[in-house]
Amino acid sequence: MYLTDLKKDFFDQVVTNRVLVLVNCDVDGVCATKILQYLFKCDNVLYSLIPVSGKKEFYSAFKNNIEGVKYCVLINCGATIDLCEFLDPPEDVVFYVLDNHRPVDVTNIYNDGQVRLLMKQEIEEQIPEYEQIFRDDSDSEEESEDENGETRQRFDESSMVRRRERKAWEEQRHGILFAYNRDSFYGSSSALEMYELAWKMSRDSNDLLWWAIVGHTELYLNKKIEDDRYMLDTGNLQNHVSRLNSRAEGETIAVDCLKIQGEPELNLTLYRHWSISQSLRHTPYTAAKFKSFTLKGEYKLSEFLADMGLPLNQCNQVFNSMDLSLRQDIVPSFTAKRDKYGLDAITYTSFNCNFGFRHKYCAADVVKCLQAVVEHHDKLEDYSQPFLEALDTLSRTQSEKLELSTKVAKKQLEMVVKQVQNILDTKQVVSAGPFLYSIIQDGTPNCQYLCRPSTLTTLAQFLLQAHVSCSQSRKVTTLPLVLITPLDPVNGLSAVVGVPPVDDRNRKNFLGKAFEQAVVNTGSRYLLDYWDSNIIQIKTEDRTKFLDGLIAIMSQ
Repeated sequence: MYLTDLKKDFFDQVVTNRVLVLVNCDVDGVCATKILQYLFKCDNVLYSLIPVSGKKEFYSAFKNNIEGVKYCVLINCGATIDLCEFLDPPEDVVFYVLDNHRPVDVTNIYNDGQVRLLMKQEIEEQIPEYEQIFRDDSDSEEESEDENGETRQRFDESSMVRRRERKAWEEQRHGILFAYNRDSFYGSSSALEMYELAWKMSRDSNDLLWWAIVGHTELYLNKKIEDDRYMLDTGNLQNHVSRLNSRAEGETIAVDCLKIQGEPELNLTLYRHWSISQSLRHTPYTAAKFKSFTLKGEYKLSEFLADMGLPLNQCNQVFNSMDLSLRQDIVPSFTAKRDKYGLDAITYTSFNCNFGFRHKYCAADVVKCLQAVVEHHDKLEDYSQPFLEALDTLSRTQSEKLELSTKVAKKQLEMVVKQVQNILDTKQVVSAGPFLYSIIQDGTPNCQYLCRPSTLTTLAQFLLQAHVSCSQSRKVTTLPLVLITPLDPVNGLSAVVGVPPVDDRNRKNFLGKAFEQAVVNTGSRYLLDYWDSNIIQIKTEDRTKFLDGLIAIMSQ
């Protein structure tokens, strides 16, 4: 059931009891949790916070911690599965779900008792009507008892008609549910929804607004939401930025206060904390435009920098060490050459913040840093540690942690680019007809860092853009990419991710459903553990079988 008044129906309800918070390990989840923690702290609410990266962890975390808890808050997890069936919770437990994954499971939508949805209901989700999915008539009307007391089906005319009607309704229901569940996509940022709750409670501040901006930017950078939704939500955030950051003429503000500005941002990854030339090579958009993974592309990149009037020795040093005049004109320098080099998307509308004399961050930089903190690690003893570190990194008092995380983010990007370079050099992107695929072999260096959901998706999107830019065929722009990488070589497990074609603008992904059908049809051993349906786990020896099944399904 969707809630409309979050303060009355959600927050005022949960403040009275201890709350269990289960949250997905993604950047938007980190930001939404940070805002919720602040709101809970204001009212001295007792809560247990447990990060969960998959359905298996979700189930065990719930079962181990539900004792004595009446309210359970789920952030970026749980909406796409039937919660009551999956968890079998005690009857007095109420779930409050704030999830950006779509489509929401219909039983959660029409469950008036235990499941409350905190997201806004969007028209484009096309949720089926209650009567199309659920039916109250029972089979007892169609059965009668014989003299021995045994039940038998009736075969009179009215019950035959009823059975025929029911069969037709069930077929129609199956078709409606298949169409509704076929494409997976994303709604607005959960951090933004949580910020709006804080605003309605008059507890918003620049810090909370900044966390909402970071969560919102993550969805855009990882191509989870379409451009129209991004612009709409950015406009909404811009209103809040103007409200909280407008100052009268002559009014000054303390240096260490957080200040947020909305302005055009260069589509260059971490360029303020790197060199311009390195940033150009490690940003998917510019790397694909200049084909920087080829010798010819390197020359073209140097020519572009020279054309902008940026000396190479300046471009190869850290951005902060560049001449002040060049730094101040960096955005106009790039936009001036936009048309000549076909760089239409070299800038996008975003926000940056600064506090103190040195700390200036744009939202995209913080997203990359948090993603690296959450995912860039080898095997861990405590799986919740990276998530809790990411929460700390968001605090302004921990600015040195944010500085350190930029180094980790750069290391992560270098690994991704190196992997893309290797795959392109060895021509391992294969066309299978209806889609492209590539397999990263067991024993590939650093592949243990590339198998986590966000990193794996970033790698697949980067690889697809790079391959399309180098390919002679025009058809490749309409083909999705399936990437298979080792997940657990000891147990012979691989992770599979599917990303939509580069031409795709509506950000709806049907590959999750295709994967599901392919593993069932081919009898492959699999696990649907991730919250993103376009990522699954399979047994490494079933790879070929799985790909054959996928070709058969997608060729229809």
